[in-house]
Amino acid sequence: MDYHEIDHEATMEDIDKFIYDNKKIGVIVHVEDSEGKILLQQRGSKSRDENGLFEDVGGKFDDTDKSFKEAIIREFKEEAGEDANIEIGRSIGIYHCFKNNTNWVFVIYFGKYIDGELKVMEPDKCLGYKFFTKEDALSSDVVTESCKFLINELV
Repeated sequence: MDYHEIDHEATMEDIDKFIYDNKKIGVIVHVEDSEGKILLQQRGSKSRDENGLFEDVGGKFDDTDKSFKEAIIREFKEEAGEDANIEIGRSIGIYHCFKNNTNWVFVIYFGKYIDGELKVMEPDKCLGYKFFTKEDALSSDVVTESCKFLINELV
C-alpha cells in the first residue's frame, strides 16, 4: 500500500503514472463530521471483498464518469442515498493497494458530513454506517487494514 498526496484535482494523467498489471481505478471519500469522527460503511455479503468489515465509502470509476469527482458523488449517492448532506472537496491524494490479484489505484477525496440521513441503498453490499473516532478505528478488529492505512495517512 502506498499513498501520494496531490495538490490539484486528479486527472487521468496522474493515474497513468501508476503502471501496474491488472490495474483498476476507483474513488474513495474519507468523510468526517464536525467532531472529527470518521464515517465508515460496513461491507455486505455481496461486496467484492472484506465482507462484514468497515471501510471508507467508494467504488469503481466507470467509463461513463466525466471526472473522478463526478464518480465519487455518484458512488456516495448510490450507496448512502440523496438525504445525506456531504460536502466533497477536491481530490487530495492517490492511493494504491493490491487486493485479490488487482492493483487498485484510488483517487481520494475529503468529505465533510453536514447533516441528513445515511441510507443503506445497496443492502447486499452495505450493512450500515458508523462514525468512529480515529483511535477507535485504528484499534478496531472490524476496520479493514487498508482503511487503517489510509486513516493514518490522512488524519
